[in-house]
Amino acid sequence: MQYTEENSKEFSEISILKTKNSEIQVVQQIENPPPIKFTQQEAEEIIEKFRIYNSHNKKFKHERLLKFENCKLKIYKDSYYFGQLINGKKNGLGVILSNNGRTYEGQFENDRKHGQGYERFPDGGIYDGTYINGKPDGIGKFQWTNGEVYEGGWLNGLKHGQGIWNGIKGDSYVGEWRMGNPDGYGVHVWVNGDRYEGEFHNSLKHGEGIEYLTNGDVYKGQYVNGKPEGVGEYQWNSGSYYNGTFSNGLRHGKGLWIKDRNAMLTDTYEGEFVNDKKCGYGVYKWSKGSKYEGNFYDDLRHGFGSMYWNDGSYYIGMWEQGYQWGEGQYCKKGEQPKFGTFEKNLLVYEDQDKLLLYQSKLPPQIRIRQYTTSQRSVRSNSQRPSSHNQQKNIRPSSVKSVHQIKQGSIGNNQFQCKKKRQPSLPKQVFDCNF
Repeated sequence: MQYTEENSKEFSEISILKTKNSEIQVVQQIENPPPIKFTQQEAEEIIEKFRIYNSHNKKFKHERLLKFENCKLKIYKDSYYFGQLINGKKNGLGVILSNNGRTYEGQFENDRKHGQGYERFPDGGIYDGTYINGKPDGIGKFQWTNGEVYEGGWLNGLKHGQGIWNGIKGDSYVGEWRMGNPDGYGVHVWVNGDRYEGEFHNSLKHGEGIEYLTNGDVYKGQYVNGKPEGVGEYQWNSGSYYNGTFSNGLRHGKGLWIKDRNAMLTDTYEGEFVNDKKCGYGVYKWSKGSKYEGNFYDDLRHGFGSMYWNDGSYYIGMWEQGYQWGEGQYCKKGEQPKFGTFEKNLLVYEDQDKLLLYQSKLPPQIRIRQYTTSQRSVRSNSQRPSSHNQQKNIRPSSVKSVHQIKQGSIGNNQFQCKKKRQPSLPKQVFDCNF
């Protein structure tokens, strides 16, 4: 149809409504609105916008919309609507063209986007899917200008239900969403190739899960707020293995560590950990047959403990920072035991009275030093393989700081929080060549 001076009256009778209200506001209903006359130039400018509009769906082309019943033009302050109108409200099929470049073609109900629709935003983002009351709701696909894509369920304008998200560098998430965030069971692949399969809560790993790291490490167990917490097992690519409890991403509590799970003979430790280090009571066995039973602190033998070497020698007594330090009993295979005070593995004072007790078949008593500190838990002597009275073995105030202890230390194996990449725990090596 050519809109000229002669048919301007016919054009105005299409019931063009002019309003200053925004698109989302409800236009007051007007019964039999008076015809509004437009000049030829005004009419052509408005209609030309819809003529040249490149619709996503062919049925929203200008010439096809004209064939629908109640097809009318409605003008807003910053946008134009061409499509079906009932009682002055958008109902049915139509197209909205905004001055800022935002476009929508699809279904309407009671003046709101409702049903299947296609929307292009000023920044180039695109949504293609279902709407309810003006917002994405149901199944739809959103593509960001940077190349990110989400396809799946929506609720009230947020990702909700089952969905697939693909990033621009190969990262992805497939699984359950809740109000815009990964929540429930899902699979996340990071840019570097690390992969997690398990439960999420509020975008963080939370619950049961298994993580495969690109360096070959594998963790399987419980997570809390993005970090291992609770019972789990960690397999290093070097062959080392840990099965026990975690806290805040670190080994903490009781657990079993194996130096090389694939070897027939290997070092093992079973006992207590604190902040990823041996701390508390435990048993360490060497691949060659030696064994230590007793207390540890900061990965070192510390407190009361018994050391049995594979050649038959043994030491029972006090330890400090990995050394025989304090009262103890040492016996070399084939020789008579020695009793006294030790410092850095050397006997500095020999107690003849205890030797006489030993020779008389009476068990000599070893005085167990009582330490005081708030940095580790207290274990009574009744929990150790000893018949002595209960004593508290805790780190003394004279012990050096963790950074000063080099022998037998292990790096902190921390897992970082979710929205950034969480690196693997470093390789575990216990330096126990005492």
